[in-house]
Amino acid sequence: MPPIYSSVKYKGRPSYDFARKGQSIDLKPRMVNIHNLELISLNSDLLTVKVNCSSGTYIRSLAYEIGNLLGCGASIKGLKRTKINDFKLDSSIVVEDFLKGKFKKSDLESSSYIISIERLLDKNPSFYIKDKYKCHIVNGHPVDGGMVEFARTEDNDLLKKGIFIKIKDSGENIIAVHEILSENVISDVKSKKPGLTKSIVIFR
Repeated sequence: MPPIYSSVKYKGRPSYDFARKGQSIDLKPRMVNIHNLELISLNSDLLTVKVNCSSGTYIRSLAYEIGNLLGCGASIKGLKRTKINDFKLDSSIVVEDFLKGKFKKSDLESSSYIISIERLLDKNPSFYIKDKYKCHIVNGHPVDGGMVEFARTEDNDLLKKGIFIKIKDSGENIIAVHEILSENVISDVKSKKPGLTKSIVIFR
């Protein structure tokens, strides 16, 4: 069950909006996958556990429900995310150390700390834009169906509303990252419908 202090939408608004006003709302349970739940240590009433879970899992809610099952209640004292997709905590640096200049540019570039946009968006689908519309994208315009090289566009399950996509030119260069606004992407591309996306990042 998602906690009321969360960004889960209720009637189009984040549930925390209602919680902050002291309003009671009826959130629905959501299906998640707990792939692994490992007890690391037990010290008096303090449990340390390692969780491997799907997206959408609220660890605060998991702790609360474990406490209920134990009959004593439970809450979170500390939470550390160690991995998400291919990105791991041991391949990161502390923001404060970076801001204090503890890392040289050459050190960052020769290590795993710098992640290319290609790797970051490796699993995201692409729209290939006709070269004559490249300037439109660079100037922040949304993608219209008529701009897309349909034969090169990936027709897969990832092309859904809310997904980030790479906008590429004919030379395979990423020129922008957009968010999909369309509910039926492929059919809207075929019908050359306007306003399929909104611009998030532009690479000039």
